[in-house]
Amino acid sequence: MWENHSFLKNEMAEFETYIQGKFPAGKAYMDDLSREAMFSGGKRIRPALTVISAMPGTYDRGKVFPVAAAIEALHTATLIHDDIIDNADMRRGKPTVAQKHGTNIAVYTGDYLLATSVLLLAESGLPLDLSARVAKAAKMICVGEVNQYLSRYNVAGVASYIRRVMKKTGILFAASCSSGSYIAGADEKQMNLMARLGLNLGVAFQIRDDLLDIQSDVKKEGKPTGKDLSEGIATLPFIYGALKDKRVGEKIEAYYKGLVGIKDVVAAVRETGGVESALKLKMRYVRRCYDLIDQLVYKESMAPMVEILQWL
Repeated sequence: MWENHSFLKNEMAEFETYIQGKFPAGKAYMDDLSREAMFSGGKRIRPALTVISAMPGTYDRGKVFPVAAAIEALHTATLIHDDIIDNADMRRGKPTVAQKHGTNIAVYTGDYLLATSVLLLAESGLPLDLSARVAKAAKMICVGEVNQYLSRYNVAGVASYIRRVMKKTGILFAASCSSGSYIAGADEKQMNLMARLGLNLGVAFQIRDDLLDIQSDVKKEGKPTGKDLSEGIATLPFIYGALKDKRVGEKIEAYYKGLVGIKDVVAAVRETGGVESALKLKMRYVRRCYDLIDQLVYKESMAPMVEILQWL
């Protein structure tokens, strides 16, 4: 994704080397498990956002990399814990930590990564209020995940969905952008703009993921079609489908009872235009991101961010 941006491409390559050093192979069992999880094929979007946000000012790798690594470790920990709760066997086309090593070890690995995230934040030298933003992000992610768990097997409204996604995904994108912006020496106004940019980008990113859930090729995405619904989570296309036609909601309920297959539900959602409505909402959040970039004093430096938006 970074082929057109040589500085960012180089920094992301160096970042990989940096986090490999934080989880050295063959020295400690927990480091090996954490390394396995950290290098399981993620896109590194969150660390990239931290790097991009830090580029306009006086770039300091010594501060950027620990923050970016802390955020990635936190994100990976939440994925491990999510997989335990969801009884997931696969993540990104590979066995989950829980599937491969058992639930107990998976819990410990997630906790180890959370602890490592705190240590990396301390290493970064960020002031307390900025470190607190990342800590608050972790708290909000937990709240979002709990809300999602408690609302399983119910079709929420769009507004409830957005609130959940902002906590589950958007808040960590916001922390990535605002912390990088701080390292760049941005003022409070620019930091807040970057936080809002990250929040809206996170929502668009999650909607994209939801669309993959209904359109995906398991061989390409490592995620079978309708996986979220099979776990009791009605994502945005399904929510729109149920809003447009009550029969879709009835099919979802029938699916939960084992009376119809996932293909029947997906077909009904597509027929009602649920996919198209989700795409429209995603683009609304993408446009908000463009509007926020236009308000930045260093918007000319945001070309890599624009490329992420085009990828969405």
